[in-house]
Amino acid sequence: MRALINDPELVFADEPTGALNSHNSQAALDVFCTLHANGQNIIMVTHDRHSALRANRVLYLRDGAIAGECTLGAWDGGEPYSEREHTLAVFLNEMGW
Repeated sequence: MRALINDPELVFADEPTGALNSHNSQAALDVFCTLHANGQNIIMVTHDRHSALRANRVLYLRDGAIAGECTLGAWDGGEPYSEREHTLAVFLNEMGW
């Protein structure tokens, strides 16, 4: 989160929730969602479906190239995720994940 102090135009987040417990993971994702809602551009790499559900757009990489794209639209913070989860699950299944 130190990288956010200078308000960069683009934030690269490589597995930002990988070493966090579920409570702190949600808090970190909440920060990213707030920043994005305020115009911040964020590129996040993750292997976690719950983190990916917060994204507007998911790119699937295979062998260093984009193998597919899934557009989930803006995350409104509401529950349940069911439609987003289904869309993402179908996409990831098609990608062979």
